[in-house]
Amino acid sequence: MNILVVDDEKSLRCALSDELAENGYQVDSADSGEAALRLLETKPFDLIISDVVMSGIGGPDLLTHIKKNTPKTELILMTAYGTVDAAVDAVKKGALDYICKPFELERLLRFVGTVKETIRLRHENETLKSKLYDRYSFRNIIGQSAAMQKIFDLLETVSDSDATIIIQGETGTGKELVGEAIHFNSARKEKGFIPVSCAALSKDLLESELFGHEQGAFTGATRQKKGRFELAHGGTLFLDEIDDIPQEVQVKLLRAIQSGKFERVGGETPIQVDARIIGTTKCNLLELVDKGKFRPDLYYRLNVIPIVLPPLRERKEDIPLLVDHFLKKFSAPQAVQISGEITDLLSQYDWPGNIRELEHVIQRLVLLRKDGVIGPDMLPGKILHYQSQTPQFDLGKTSLPQHLDDVERRILVCALEHTKGGKTEAARVLGIPLPTLKSKLARFGLR
Repeated sequence: MNILVVDDEKSLRCALSDELAENGYQVDSADSGEAALRLLETKPFDLIISDVVMSGIGGPDLLTHIKKNTPKTELILMTAYGTVDAAVDAVKKGALDYICKPFELERLLRFVGTVKETIRLRHENETLKSKLYDRYSFRNIIGQSAAMQKIFDLLETVSDSDATIIIQGETGTGKELVGEAIHFNSARKEKGFIPVSCAALSKDLLESELFGHEQGAFTGATRQKKGRFELAHGGTLFLDEIDDIPQEVQVKLLRAIQSGKFERVGGETPIQVDARIIGTTKCNLLELVDKGKFRPDLYYRLNVIPIVLPPLRERKEDIPLLVDHFLKKFSAPQAVQISGEITDLLSQYDWPGNIRELEHVIQRLVLLRKDGVIGPDMLPGKILHYQSQTPQFDLGKTSLPQHLDDVERRILVCALEHTKGGKTEAARVLGIPLPTLKSKLARFGLR
């Protein structure tokens, strides 16, 4: 902790500076308020211990300068009994505290130790907040593809508004992560991000979860309960899988979004809230509207800003980045590496479970690795053999027979892998006589 001692009394200034330095603090001193201001221009200080009354600039004037220019710097005032009122007034204006002269150095050291702990906790809190915001910063949503760059641009544009957002995407594409990132990059980031899983609750439970209930509203309601809408006041209400909201609840939700008012289940008193709505859906809501399964007025109220997340198969250039990210996540602090062959196999697979499926596969590879080595044989069969199911043609070959030979060879390899080398079973699977299979294997040099 960097401390500046300011006092025009040399003996006290020197004694206090020496004692603080002996206790491990970095100490500078100044014999006037003017000298202190010159030092403040050259380096930052965590704490200033200043006399109240000095010729020229005194302690209260220093406080005014600190609050304007370096508000994180703390100030303790030393005061004689005759100037206690001035010290108390300075505390009201932002000084940390004051101590009356004469005082024992041990007492002041204990006081400074308390200040040190306060500053440490503040720094720790700021660091945690910084890490939290980094976690949900847009650039931490991994992707270098053109599709994701467009998503990032859109997120930067809409995050700081209060507009309702619908995030559409297949399961596992990271809809909740995007919702959290929007919240933590908005003016509402200091308030709550309150999620509700609409698909996991029945109609009655979902209504109670969203709007709360009064004591005695139904069997088992033994006390009053605040709903998620109320808890999200000033922050963000995240409605996951809104396509699963029952139509009876859709009516009350529409009213709450339109007016910002609702009543708890079993209650009659309107409750006013200010909550931003972010919803997610795995399907096209407009198609549900056409089928009569989703209210059109609620759809248009929610769908102010639509964000459509592409599935992983449509942005395969992001797979190597995601693989590297998950490898570091699951093998920290010493991240393991995988071969280019494995990365190629992962990049060829279509990932029906999207990023979530990829994350689980990488976690499995890290856990099952032997002697720190991850081999292709550790991949799930559906990924390992996917290349065989999706023929890749050499565009340098122009004749049709050569293309057909490539395909036929791959099919034979796939059949033998499936039967673990059993030729009789492979012939049966392919629907050809065993001699024909052997002839083809010989032709392609396969064993």
